[in-house]
Amino acid sequence: MKKIRAFPVILVLLITMISCIDRDILNISDSLELHSSYSLPFGAFDYSINNYLESLDKVTYPWPDSLFYNDILYPTFASSVAFTSIDTFVLSLVKDPLDMIRSIEFLILVDNGYPTEISAQVYFLSGGSPVPVDSVFKSGPCMVPPAEVSGDGLVTRPTMVLFSVVMTSDFLQKFPDISYLMIRGRVNTTRPDVQWVKFYTDYQVGLHIGSRIELLYNTGDL
Repeated sequence: MKKIRAFPVILVLLITMISCIDRDILNISDSLELHSSYSLPFGAFDYSINNYLESLDKVTYPWPDSLFYNDILYPTFASSVAFTSIDTFVLSLVKDPLDMIRSIEFLILVDNGYPTEISAQVYFLSGGSPVPVDSVFKSGPCMVPPAEVSGDGLVTRPTMVLFSVVMTSDFLQKFPDISYLMIRGRVNTTRPDVQWVKFYTDYQVGLHIGSRIELLYNTGDL
């Protein structure tokens, strides 16, 4: 009995398979779209209201609103005290001449070391004007609860809150003109459940700011 040779049969099958391939798959494009993303830290910024606290004067008669600073009772004339960046910070993000940026997400970690509620806002400035052109939190400054305190009113653990904000398409349109970053916030000097809040020199607010940028490259433009 003769053995059937498998080679001619396999060759016929291969030819048939090749003839069935969609010819469009052989039409290779001159360009490809590549998605990429990277993280860019801006740094850590610390603020305190010690300048305000050290400007308070003791009085010898009772005062409706008071606070303790370094264990001394002072009257206070403000329910909250503002803090702001001393300098604006250069926004060292990559510019977008080829419209490669598809989204920008800001990650802001707020570390509240005060025994009262704080608020904070991040603004963007153009190179030639101190007036903000946009901000991170569209509905107003973010609010961070007080730090944990002991029965004696001393801070035992700061409150840390991470905010993640994806910027709008309007921000991407303004982005080429943005040059600086500015931070403003407020620290409350009172709280409803404590008669006299205790503040100390080493208390402060910390902000850690970073971003996540998504890019879309077209190799035909490179």
